[in-house]
This record gives sequence, structure tokens and C-alpha cells, in this order.
Amino acid sequence: MRILMISDTYLPQINGVATSIYLSKKYLEMRGHEVFIVAPVKPEGEEKILLVPGIPFLFEKQHKVVFANHIKIIEFALENKIEIIHSHDPMALGMRALKVQKDLKLPHVHTYHTLLTEYRHYVPPPFTPDRRTVEEFSKWFCNKVNIVIAPTEEIKQELISYGVRRPIEVVPTGIDTIEFSQPPEKDIRKEYGIPQDVTLLMYAGRLAKEKNLEFLSKVVARYMHENSNVWFLIVGDGPERKALESFFEDEGLMGRTIFTGYIPHKEIKDYYKAADLFVFASLTETQGLVVLEALASGTPVVAIAYKGIANVLVNGEGALTTGIDEEEFYQAIKIALERREELSKKGIEYVEKYWSMNTMADKLEKIYQTAIQQGFIDFTMPSIINTSLQLKLNAIFKKLIELFD
Repeated sequence: MRILMISDTYLPQINGVATSIYLSKKYLEMRGHEVFIVAPVKPEGEEKILLVPGIPFLFEKQHKVVFANHIKIIEFALENKIEIIHSHDPMALGMRALKVQKDLKLPHVHTYHTLLTEYRHYVPPPFTPDRRTVEEFSKWFCNKVNIVIAPTEEIKQELISYGVRRPIEVVPTGIDTIEFSQPPEKDIRKEYGIPQDVTLLMYAGRLAKEKNLEFLSKVVARYMHENSNVWFLIVGDGPERKALESFFEDEGLMGRTIFTGYIPHKEIKDYYKAADLFVFASLTETQGLVVLEALASGTPVVAIAYKGIANVLVNGEGALTTGIDEEEFYQAIKIALERREELSKKGIEYVEKYWSMNTMADKLEKIYQTAIQQGFIDFTMPSIINTSLQLKLNAIFKKLIELFD
């Protein structure tokens, strides 16, 4: 098959969507398929990518607001004899994907990676959409494609509650267990001046409000105050970085806290392997790939069992899960470090058994085959977006454009 993946994000950005696309491409190509990418960013040296124009998003500079001409995407699709479109978000490039779908009469699969209702705060007032508007937009978009992919059963049920009537298949992003089983290529502790004999806690991901980093920082700071041999490694960047740096500075812990900034995904396994424990408190994950990557690397996890995290972690199988309670999370850190060797072994076995990327690639192939057999279906008539919602969306996009001018 010749597959066109369209996304507003891709490597070298560090996030679950970019990782999902990269791994899907890698494993599908291992099976003989050809995968082409349309995105506003690209990793150095990677081919089969149409790089589209975009400008940095005001509130998260590593992301881009895309202003791509769909004609160029159509030309790219025709040149590469694309058989099926797979879009990975419903916003700027997602809308282009719908246009390409219609113009080229191609089947279209969409993965609804992110709970968009939890990310409304990134659109500035007075244009911040209400929850119902986001739900209606999600329904409108998903009802225009052949098949919707949800990373968890929870997301599937949420989409059904919005009114999505197209088939929804649950396909989590698998973990590249081959990659994460490899020995580290770099000595991360040496690179950042972290003593080899200290206990190292680690977080990886965007430094953003929805990651519940205020909660996590309080618990980790308390543990660091009570244990002078504990360091904290924060991998990633985002709008909350300055606030986090100020917090650890005020706590007198900056000497034992390392902010790495953005790290290429191909290097992330070395960071997991350098850590003794991975800590994660996000309440908005659709899946939480980083916790599975940590386990696959042999690093135990302590995380809040909520939404997607609750779906992928099993308490005791490499991880200790908690509720939204600082004392409970603190105690879990202590216990996990005491059981580190046991949890490390169990985590590797758990990910290999249930979350291997090979299993997920099997599911993707079957979904693509079904969509191709269906062929192009024009969903324009039964899913016209209502006028009120269209006006709200137009106002939001207009405001974003004004902010960047």
C-alpha cells in the first residue's frame, strides 16, 4: 500500500502524536508498504516528506500553525500514487486532508489522538471555544472519514458520545521494543554532570499546564528535600519551563535539577536508561507513550492512574499507580525505588507481551485494507457543520492569524 500520513506535528518534536506516526511508518515500511508524510517539520535526512509552511505557535514555539496550500499536497499525493490518506489531527492539516480526500476521491482514515476538549486553553480569550463547540467540531470531522482510530477504548466512547457514527477502531500506539531493548549509546549522567551514585528521578514530555507538573514538582521536591542523594531530570520543553525553573530555584534544588530542553526521540532511550525511576502525573493523556517507553527501557514508573494512563499501566507490572493525592504519590516513589530491580524486569516483560508495535501494525494493515475496499465515500451531505459552529471556528482561526502577523 501507498499511504499518505498528514499531521501538524512530526519528529523531531517530542510528543505522542509524532512518536505514533514515526513508529507506524517504520513498522509499515518493514512490511513492504510505502509511507509518505505531510508535516510542517521533518527530521534531518528523512525522505518521502512534504514539508509545508508554518509559523511558530505563540504559546508553544516548538509547534507550528500551518498555512499550507492543499494544491501542493494534491500534487505530492498524485506524484507518489497514494492509495489512502491517514490524518493525525483535525485542525489545519486535517482540513487539508479532507480536501485532498474529496478532490482525489481517496479513502481516509483518521486517528483522534488527543482529547481536544482538554486543550482549549491554548486558544486565547475571547476566542477560547466552549466544550460543546469542540465536541461538535470533533463529531463533524470524524463523520467525514471512512474509519476513525482511537488510541483507547475511553476515547472511542467519548467520540460516540459526541455523535460520531463512523466505525471506530481502538489501536494504541505500540512500543518499539527492539529499539528500547538496546544498550545506551551515551552516558547521560556524565553528559549532564549527574553523579553515578545518586538516585535519579525523571520526567519526559511537554512542559505544559495539562501535564499536572505543579503537582509532580511538589511531590518530587519534597522527596528531594528528604533525600539529599536524589536528583531530578526533566526532559522536554514548553510554556511552563520558566515557572518550573523558578519553583525549583525557590526550593533551593536547582543544583540537583536538570532541564535538558528538547531531545530527539531517537536519543530518548538513553535518558530512560540513565534514570532509576520515571515519574508522571498528567491527567489528560489519551495513552501515555512515555510511561510505556520507560518500562520498555527497564525503568520503573510511578504515575497517576487516570484516563489513558489507567488504560496502559497495570499496578505492579513495572509500575506503581496512584490516585490524585500527593501523599500517595510520594509513598509510591519510596516503594518503587525499594522494588526497583523487580519492577524493572516486570516492566520489560509487560510491554513486550501487550504493547509491541508489531501487534499494532497488524491492526493498522487490516484497517487500511478495509478502507481501501470501501473506496472514497463522500460524507459532505450528511455531516454539514452548523453555521454557528462554523462562525466560531472562523473567528478562532482569524484570531490566531492576527496574533502571528
